[in-house]
Amino acid sequence: MKKLTNEKVAYEQTDSTNRFKIIAYWADEPNARIELYRDGNLYKEFYYPAYKIFNLSAHFEDIVSGELNNDDSGYRVAGSTGLGGCVMPSE
Repeated sequence: MKKLTNEKVAYEQTDSTNRFKIIAYWADEPNARIELYRDGNLYKEFYYPAYKIFNLSAHFEDIVSGELNNDDSGYRVAGSTGLGGCVMPSE
Protein backbone atom coordinates (compact mmCIF):
# COMPACT_ATOMS: atom_id res chain seq x y z
CA MET A 1 0.00 0.00 0.00
CA LYS A 2 1.24 3.45 -0.89
CA LYS A 3 2.34 5.62 2.01
CA LEU A 4 0.84 9.09 2.17
CA THR A 5 2.96 12.12 1.35
CA ASN A 6 4.34 13.65 4.57
CA GLU A 7 2.38 11.22 6.73
CA LYS A 8 2.73 11.37 10.50
CA VAL A 9 1.63 8.99 13.23
CA ALA A 10 -1.71 10.16 14.62
CA TYR A 11 -1.76 7.43 17.29
CA GLU A 12 -0.62 3.94 18.14
CA GLN A 13 -2.68 1.66 20.35
CA THR A 14 -2.48 -1.91 21.65
CA ASP A 15 -5.47 -3.99 22.71
CA SER A 16 -5.95 -5.40 26.22
CA THR A 17 -4.46 -8.79 25.27
CA ASN A 18 -1.39 -7.21 23.59
CA ARG A 19 -2.05 -9.34 20.50
CA PHE A 20 -3.30 -6.51 18.29
CA LYS A 21 -1.85 -3.09 17.60
CA ILE A 22 -3.22 -0.31 15.41
CA ILE A 23 -1.17 2.55 13.98
CA ALA A 24 -2.96 5.43 12.27
CA TYR A 25 -1.04 7.74 9.93
CA TRP A 26 -2.40 10.96 8.55
CA ALA A 27 -1.27 13.69 6.20
CA ASP A 28 -2.79 16.58 4.28
CA GLU A 29 -5.18 14.21 2.52
CA PRO A 30 -8.80 13.23 3.15
CA ASN A 31 -7.85 9.63 3.95
CA ALA A 32 -5.52 8.25 6.59
CA ARG A 33 -3.50 5.04 6.29
CA ILE A 34 -4.15 2.42 8.94
CA GLU A 35 -1.95 -0.54 9.84
CA LEU A 36 -3.33 -3.36 11.97
CA TYR A 37 -0.86 -5.81 13.49
CA ARG A 38 -1.69 -9.22 14.93
CA ASP A 39 0.88 -11.03 17.05
CA GLY A 40 3.56 -8.61 15.86
CA ASN A 41 2.93 -9.11 12.13
CA LEU A 42 1.21 -6.73 9.72
CA TYR A 43 -2.28 -8.19 9.43
CA LYS A 44 -4.26 -5.55 7.54
CA GLU A 45 -3.55 -2.21 5.95
CA PHE A 46 -6.23 0.13 4.64
CA TYR A 47 -7.28 3.72 4.06
CA TYR A 48 -9.90 5.33 6.27
CA PRO A 49 -11.42 8.83 6.29
CA ALA A 50 -9.05 10.97 8.37
CA TYR A 51 -11.87 12.69 10.23
CA LYS A 52 -13.02 9.33 11.67
CA ILE A 53 -9.72 7.68 12.66
CA PHE A 54 -10.24 8.32 16.36
CA ASN A 55 -13.43 6.25 16.15
CA LEU A 56 -11.17 3.29 15.33
CA SER A 57 -9.27 4.00 18.55
CA ALA A 58 -12.45 4.40 20.61
CA HIS A 59 -13.81 1.09 19.30
CA PHE A 60 -10.54 -0.81 19.04
CA GLU A 61 -11.65 -3.56 21.44
CA ASP A 62 -14.79 -4.01 19.27
CA ILE A 63 -12.59 -4.25 16.17
CA VAL A 64 -10.35 -6.85 17.82
CA SER A 65 -13.39 -8.86 18.93
CA GLY A 66 -14.75 -8.76 15.39
CA GLU A 67 -11.41 -9.86 13.93
CA LEU A 68 -11.27 -12.79 16.35
CA ASN A 69 -14.82 -13.74 15.35
CA ASN A 70 -14.08 -13.31 11.63
CA ASP A 71 -16.57 -10.47 11.10
CA ASP A 72 -16.56 -6.73 10.49
CA SER A 73 -18.83 -5.75 13.39
CA GLY A 74 -16.15 -3.65 15.10
CA TYR A 75 -15.51 -1.64 11.95
CA ARG A 76 -19.26 -1.12 11.57
CA VAL A 77 -19.54 0.27 15.11
CA ALA A 78 -16.50 2.54 14.59
CA GLY A 79 -17.75 3.70 11.19
CA SER A 80 -21.37 4.36 12.14
CA THR A 81 -22.66 7.72 11.03
CA GLY A 82 -25.49 7.61 13.55
CA LEU A 83 -27.94 8.01 10.70
CA GLY A 84 -28.01 4.43 9.47
CA GLY A 85 -24.92 4.76 7.32
CA CYS A 86 -21.44 3.43 7.84
CA VAL A 87 -17.90 4.29 6.77
CA MET A 88 -15.84 1.17 6.10
CA PRO A 89 -12.11 0.65 5.42
CA SER A 90 -11.00 0.81 1.78
CA GLU A 91 -7.99 -0.80 0.16
